[in-house]
This record gives sequence, structure tokens and C-alpha cells, in this order.
Amino acid sequence: MANAARHVKLAGPHPDRHTAYWLLASVLLVLAPHAAYQPLWLSLGVLALLAWRTLLTLRAWPVPGRLLRTALTLLMTVLVYNYYGTVFGRDAGIALLCGMLALKLLELRSQRDYLLAAFLLYFLILASFLYSQSLWLAAYLLGAVLLCTATLVRLAQPGAEGRYALRLAARLLLQALPLMLVMYLLFPRMQGSLWGLPVDAHGGVTGMADELRPGSINQLNQSEAIAFRAAFSGALPANADLYWRSLVLWQTDGRTWSRGGQSLPVERGFEGLGAPVDYVITFEASNKPWLVALDLPATQPPNLRLLPGFVLAAAAPVRERLRYALTSWPRYRTGALSQRERAAALQLPADIGVRTRDLARQWLQQSTSDAEVVQAALNYFHSENFIYTLQPPLLGNQPVEEFLFEVRRGYCEHYASALVTLMRAAGIPARALAGYQGGEFNASGNYFIVRQSDAHAWAEVWLEQRGWVRVDPTAAVAPERIEYGADAVRRLARQGAAFGQLPAEAMRRALSLGWLEDLARQGNHLWDAVDTLWNEWVLDYSVERQQQLLRRLGFEAPSPLLMVELLAGLSALLLLGYAVYGWRVPSRDPVQRSYQKFCRKLARIGLVRAPHEGAQDFARRCTQQRPDVAGGVARITQHYIRLRYGAPATRQDRQQFKRAVQTFRVAKKTSAG
Repeated sequence: MANAARHVKLAGPHPDRHTAYWLLASVLLVLAPHAAYQPLWLSLGVLALLAWRTLLTLRAWPVPGRLLRTALTLLMTVLVYNYYGTVFGRDAGIALLCGMLALKLLELRSQRDYLLAAFLLYFLILASFLYSQSLWLAAYLLGAVLLCTATLVRLAQPGAEGRYALRLAARLLLQALPLMLVMYLLFPRMQGSLWGLPVDAHGGVTGMADELRPGSINQLNQSEAIAFRAAFSGALPANADLYWRSLVLWQTDGRTWSRGGQSLPVERGFEGLGAPVDYVITFEASNKPWLVALDLPATQPPNLRLLPGFVLAAAAPVRERLRYALTSWPRYRTGALSQRERAAALQLPADIGVRTRDLARQWLQQSTSDAEVVQAALNYFHSENFIYTLQPPLLGNQPVEEFLFEVRRGYCEHYASALVTLMRAAGIPARALAGYQGGEFNASGNYFIVRQSDAHAWAEVWLEQRGWVRVDPTAAVAPERIEYGADAVRRLARQGAAFGQLPAEAMRRALSLGWLEDLARQGNHLWDAVDTLWNEWVLDYSVERQQQLLRRLGFEAPSPLLMVELLAGLSALLLLGYAVYGWRVPSRDPVQRSYQKFCRKLARIGLVRAPHEGAQDFARRCTQQRPDVAGGVARITQHYIRLRYGAPATRQDRQQFKRAVQTFRVAKKTSAG
């Protein structure tokens, strides 16, 4: 019995060559998105295997032998293991599956092999969402699902035309859409994201590092990836006020600034000046716990931590999109400084450099207040031929000393670290901050897009009667960076403009966009707005949003059991609706449609087919009651049975059957006759 079961083959005709081409096209369409995340050798290998399979089909060559297929399978496994160090996890597992699917194509013989390969494609479509859930990818994969389903139709009906297979596949997907929506809206949701389960799912995600050193911010400046979006409920702040604080850095060894200060108390009290602003942050996955808040956050969203320095953090690294609402005061006055905070804000290594200390003492002796010392430092950066550059030179063991007195070319982190070091050397409490500055306003969605390239570093000094005061030395050297944003700075740099020296009219001309660039930017903004809606209303459909929806529908205390009951009830109603629709709507099968027309012609002369009556029984009864139509009825019935239950009907067969029904003529039997 067991031996017999092993040799059972799936019934049905062997797939034809055109069906094989449909399967190969489906494989190519499904595997294309995975090529962006896999090594080049694997993509080239898969393409080579697909080309091999195409030649096998085109030339009718025999499939490779079992020994060769086994050797290729072992080679694929060894290569994947050697590259990833494992065959498990997201990256290695999907790469191995893509390779095995391509190898499976080399042994396509029976319909069972074709079906197995087609069903594997659906799994790989699902696996694509482990890398991205963007709207464009969802639309692309919907097309892939359509083609894969049409391929299954061709496998079930090998003679079916391509247009017929695509129409039937599209109809099946449309019929499944209501049930999919019900399942999506009512199925009890779990906390967290399904797509974040693999341990290597976020290996390529980068965000703001927890250290500041020469070149660290400039690394992020090369990335156009979106860090977060910010939507304001009222008037929009000016670009110069968009300081998004993420990290406060207290400790330095002269080269690198680190957080330190973890044992310091969390500041909660400050005095807001002017009017607050309300906004919502949509923070992209960063694989870091640090979040952003506009200077200075007055609220602490639920489930988020407030750290020393008025910065926010999540309880764990952010591995999925996070939305939170905040209120901030752009103008503020903080409270007194504790002894521990003062000590942390004055910490300096012993080897910061003699010239640096002498310069700080000189300013202190020439000033009557700490604010004048700060202004002297800003004047120094503005007047002493310092250059703001996106490609700063490398610095040695004393980067601050070399930057201040020798190189004088740097990016924002160079200026911020130098200013904080000078202030501390002068005895003024200061700290470095890292975050983002500015943003690109998207008028299509009415929100700011802040990219990793908007990463920025600045300083805060503590002044009597004012508390912590933001001081940005970059603004003294390159005010364009603060007023116009990082994108404007990059465009000016490409034109060779000197920062801080362009007149207003020259700046306007340099930053003006051509009509093609402006059109492209508007198109990008429109797409980003649509994609943001997709993220907000589809991908971020969380447990809380599901509960809110059910409460709006009148269910005050929705429980998982209630959701299961609603899901089962609505699903049953949909299935009943499908059954009624299938019973009442005429068949879309062209052969069945022509036969129904034949039955309607016979009904006009009183020969009505009973619901339980088969085609042969109906033809036999028609022949008995009307011998004059026996020949035509017999021919059409036999033709119908052959097309319906025999070999797959070709287009020519269906056209012949349709013409036979059209030319069939019956006359009512008169009383005289």
C-alpha cells in the first residue's frame, strides 16, 4: 500500500509548453524584488537556471539527471551557508528558497511538479514583505499574485487562452477581496509586527548612533532614507526653528562624545515662553531606541521614556514604524543646574590642547558674562576663515586643537564639539546634542519629511537666568544650512558656492528649481503622501486602532471572542452571497454559455431542461418529443460533452461550437402538424 502511494501521480494532462512559459514568467516576476537584497552571484545563478529551463522547454531537451540535480542542490546549499554563515533566518532562508525554486524548475515533468513550483511562489511573495511593506511593492506583488493565479488556471485548463486565464484570475481575486477585508479588519490582532520576527530582519537598518565624533554625522548625510515625518496641527514653524533633539552627549575623551550622564536626574520642569506647538511624529524603524522631539518637549507619550536632557527613547530598539503625539515649546527657560549636572557639563580630558585652553581663557578675561564668551566664540567661527564643508579632512589624536588652529574645515559635528570644548575650558557648563535640523515640507500631505541627510549636531550652554540655551556654531559659518536645509547645502556645494558669502538674490537664483526638477519634486511629494496614507491606515492598523473601529461600530467592550464571532458571521454571509451569485449569474465559460443559449432555443418550443437533467438525458427526451430536431440536438450535445468533459477546448473548438448553436434552428410545432 505504501509503495503504491509513493507512485501515485496527480491526474490531469501534462502541462504544455506555453504553460511552462507562464510559470517561468511568474518565477521571474516574483524573484525580481528579492534580487535587491541578495548577493549578485545568487541572482546571476538564478537567471542562469531560468535560462537553462527556458532552453529545455524551447528545444524539448530532456531534464538533467538526478545526479547532476543533487550536486547542484548541494552546491547551492554550501554557497548560501558560506555567504551567510547559516541557512536559517530571514536572509539566508529566503536566499536558499529562491535558489531551490530555480533548481526545482530543472526537474519539471508532471503537473505535480508545476503545481509545487507555483505554490512556492506564493510563499516567496509573502516573504517579500519581510523587507518592505511599501505601497509600490504591494501593487507590484498584487500583479505577481494575478500572474501566478493565472498560471494555476493554465495548469488546471492547459488549453485555456492567456486572456481567459487572466480574466478568471482577476475575477477570483476580486471575489476574494471582501473576505480579505473582513479578515483584515476583524481578525484579532497581535501586538508588534509580524514582519519583524526574524532575528536578522533589521541588520541593514541604520539610525542615529549614540556617539559623536568627526565624520559620524557626515556618514548619515550621504543617506536619503527617511528618518521620520512630522505633521503639525497649527501654524508651521520656520525651518530655523526645526531642531529635532535625539541625543544629549555629556562625556568626551577629546575625540568622541558619548551619552554618559545616565545617572543624572531627568529634568521635567521648565518654563514655556510664547505659544506651544502640537505635532505627530511618524518615526521610521532605526534599530536604535533613540527618538526625536522638537526643542523642547513638554509631554511624554505613553510607553516612551524621558531621559536626562529632555530627550525621548523607546523601551527597545525601534524595529517598526512608530507614531506618537507631542507638544513642544520652541521658546523656553529651564531650571537650576544641580552640582552633578554642572560637574558632568564641565568634564574635559587633560589633553585637550594648550592653545584651546588659552583661547578660552582669553575670551573669559575679555568678557563680563558667560553670554559674551559664547558670542566671542561665534564671532571667532564667523570671522577666522572657517569653512563649512561636506567633505572634511581627517583629524589626528587632538581633533579639536587641529580643527581650531590648523584645518579650520569641518562639518557640523566639528563645530559643535569644538564649541562645547571651548565653553567647558572657559568654565561654562555645556553639552553636545545630536539629532536633525530642518526638513522638507510636503505640501501634498501637509507634513515635513526629515531624512537621515538632515542629521545635525549643535551645542547647549547653561547661562544664569536662562538655563540651557541652544547655540549652533554652524549657523555662524554656514547660515544657509539652518535657514534653507541640508538639501540646499548639497545643491550649493555642487555649484561650488562659498557658504556664508552669497547675497540674498544670488542665493535665490542658486536654489531655484527648473520646471522639470520642480515637477519631479511635486511627483515625489504626491507619492510620499499616498504612501504615508498607506502606512497610516493599512500597515499601522494596530490593536488600538482595531478596538477604536469596533467601538465606533457600537461594540463598547470588544473582546477576542466577539471578534471571532463577528468574523465567522460575516464570512458565512459572504460565502452565502458567493453561492447565490454563482447560482443566479450565468456562467462565464464560453462553452457553457453557448450550451445555455442552445437550451433556451429548445425552451421556446416547449423543451425545458429540468435542473436535475444531464445533457445526454435532456437530448434523449428532446429526441423522443421532437424527432424532427433529433439530428441537430444529437450533434450539438455530443460536441458539448466532448468540449466540456474531454480534452481542453481550443479557441477554434469554442468558435465552432458557438457557430453550431447559432445556426441551430427550431420551429414551433403547429396544431396542424
